[in-house]
Amino acid sequence: MNIFLNPNHEEQKRITTSKELAQYILESGNDIEKMSEEDRTKMDAKITAKLQSGKKLSQKEMDYLRKTNPIMYAHALRVQRMAEAVEEQLKHAKSKEEADQIISSALSGISKNDPDREYIFAAVNRISTEFHKSGAYEKLPNTVEEGDKEGKESGDVFSDAEDDEGEGFDLKNWSPLREVYDSLPTFSVGA
Repeated sequence: MNIFLNPNHEEQKRITTSKELAQYILESGNDIEKMSEEDRTKMDAKITAKLQSGKKLSQKEMDYLRKTNPIMYAHALRVQRMAEAVEEQLKHAKSKEEADQIISSALSGISKNDPDREYIFAAVNRISTEFHKSGAYEKLPNTVEEGDKEGKESGDVFSDAEDDEGEGFDLKNWSPLREVYDSLPTFSVGA
């Protein structure tokens, strides 16, 4: 077995045995424990700033939260899922009127007592801004009736969307605990 790590860097590490691979995995998994208190504070501040501005967190940032602050991880995951749900709805909007209604109902549906209100509001506003700048908004007819008259289809609104999984997201049946539970490892024993 030959595995090369960091192929883009000048210094490549070569793993030839299973023992070396296991050691590498253990060492790479402990990156968070190796972080200084100052680095953790900076990372927490960076994540909070991204959430406040409505930006999507990277996988590395989500992993960091999952390992260090599961409660904040659940909040961030909820915010991202809600933003993705709005984005998915906008992809299928058939008119400007419908798109504006989707955005409006998403914003008005945020409870004043929701602890994530600020983050969700920022994320939906970011999605709305991206949608309006994408050019797809301008291609939409003003109303559904106008679109029916012209025979146009809305097409793919977010052409550079990251995931085209095709599966819908049911926001009503989602909970942060379900997400954590689903991410836990499973073991099976043969009889």
